[in-house]
Amino acid sequence: MKKPYRILFWLLVAVLLGPLVAAWLPAGSLPGFLPVDYQSSLLTAFRQLSITLAATLVVSTLISLILGYVSVLSMRLGRFLSSVLKAVESVPSILIALFCYAPVAVYLAKQASQVSELASLAVFIFAATLTVLPESVRGLAIPLGDLYHRKYSLSFRSYGFSKAHILSVLMKTDTMLAAVRHAAAGILLKTLVLDCSFGFVIQLGFGSYGTPAHHSPGALIAANRDALFEGGNPLLFWIPSLVLATTSIAFLLVLGQKKDARS
Repeated sequence: MKKPYRILFWLLVAVLLGPLVAAWLPAGSLPGFLPVDYQSSLLTAFRQLSITLAATLVVSTLISLILGYVSVLSMRLGRFLSSVLKAVESVPSILIALFCYAPVAVYLAKQASQVSELASLAVFIFAATLTVLPESVRGLAIPLGDLYHRKYSLSFRSYGFSKAHILSVLMKTDTMLAAVRHAAAGILLKTLVLDCSFGFVIQLGFGSYGTPAHHSPGALIAANRDALFEGGNPLLFWIPSLVLATTSIAFLLVLGQKKDARS
């Protein structure tokens, strides 16, 4: 029963992520009752969200694997990294994003639209990576350290393996692969929340012509919040909101799985 359950589980996750994938379809594939300008904005917002999620996931996972490995390899360095990451974690993620944009605000304002958008995206990915690292590194270092100290250290050392070699072997176990999957879901969920929150704040603060030019479903929702008033089209507000809800549920389902290999 476990295998059919897992197939159904991942099928459900794929269905929930379907609207995010559908953002890459041609503009003409969207319902005709939606305004043309809105269709373009909707696709642009979710395409950039997809790029942001994918880029942040790759960068954050790679850095988390390295830092998690190093934290267990060297306890002194691990304690130092833990202190630094705790300090980062104590700052609200939205403030980290704003602080990262502060040094480049003038540059973004002076550049052409396309250059500004690319630079803004790069800065946001950097900020998102900072916000997710504390939890993702901790989520990998703890199970790796547990495997090393409780299960495999003495047996491997008795055969003459070095600590670095033992850890490299443990990183490939089912338990660590499950931990990586769990950390990846957390990275995606936190990045999604930060992206939409930041886009919402930027849209409210700067409007359509402000900098940074951050295309985000959150900004689209903020720009169409008046659609809920009398005479507006509520679909303009609820379509991106529902897509974000289904995407968040997909990440939460993966995050809710047990992190051990038996899940």
